[in-house]
Amino acid sequence: MKQLRNACCLLIILLNVVSCKEEAKKKTYLRSVRVIETKLSSEQNNNTVVPASIHEKRETKLAFRVKGPLVKLNDIIGDFVSKGDVIAKIDPRDYKIALEATQASYKLASAEYDRYKTLLEQESVAESTFDQIESNYTSAKTAYESAKNALNDTDLRAPFAGYINNTFVNNYEEVNPGQGIVSLIDLSKFEVKASISLEDLSKIKEGTKFNCLVERSGEKLRLPGRLKEIGHKTSSSKQSYPISILIDVPENIKLRAGVTAYLEICESNTDSNSFLQVPISCVFSKKDKTLVWIYNEKTEQVSAKEVRKGQILSDDMILIEKGLKGGEFIVKTGVHFLSEGQKVKKLEAFSKTNIGNKL
Repeated sequence: MKQLRNACCLLIILLNVVSCKEEAKKKTYLRSVRVIETKLSSEQNNNTVVPASIHEKRETKLAFRVKGPLVKLNDIIGDFVSKGDVIAKIDPRDYKIALEATQASYKLASAEYDRYKTLLEQESVAESTFDQIESNYTSAKTAYESAKNALNDTDLRAPFAGYINNTFVNNYEEVNPGQGIVSLIDLSKFEVKASISLEDLSKIKEGTKFNCLVERSGEKLRLPGRLKEIGHKTSSSKQSYPISILIDVPENIKLRAGVTAYLEICESNTDSNSFLQVPISCVFSKKDKTLVWIYNEKTEQVSAKEVRKGQILSDDMILIEKGLKGGEFIVKTGVHFLSEGQKVKKLEAFSKTNIGNKL
């Protein structure tokens, strides 16, 4: 009886194992893919992308117009200063004394000038004498104005709002007129500089648009700009023409001068036929054919569709000249691991409030 009970238990265990294996066979693995909808555009942009760099709007080396020992210096590199802020200061004591002396001489000469002017009107003094008094008055006034300006020039003020980029002296050091004290950069706007060939230069016309392509924290940004200038002479080393555009950067985007970027030159062509562009990752080749995977929302299956590809555009996009009409759903990721008729799982797009795509 005991042996029969053991045999029954063993039989039940074997049946459970076989059942689990059968259930495991029945479960099929669904590959997760990202799907995008194709969109047709009626305006084609023939974009030219060239390497570029981002520069500050302007950089100025500030210097005093008078000499003397420094008693104040803002030497914090990266510190923001507003227009009119005092960046450095020279000891003003000697200039205050000079101002007081010239002011006294000016008051005396002014009073004498007024007295002799009255006498001249009464014809009680010779004109030659009045001319000498007037000359003394003018000299005294000029000396007073010069001393007042010199005292004001002991304060080195920011001519525009910007950031301290570099310092060239130390505090309490004796400085001379014209000697560089600090350099100030203006980041209210940015300038994108690049070099373009003669062929690319010929594409720039009145309706040409410009964009700055830059990557920040893994995110690709396209910032529109306007043309500032194009050089009329090639550089001796690159045999290309310098071009500059100005871009306005939103406050929530923090850019720094000196970083590398790309300049996108967009030549609009409204007369061209409708076109369609998709990410390069959607396209794959098989048996000398260029294909994309069409995703069927009802059956959740994929099927290959032959297309004719065109030129590669900016931001890892490629032009599709034939094969897609717009409105299709195509697979964006993992295209090399799919097969005809395979059932897949569509990944939903991240929410805009899901910062960093962490959830």
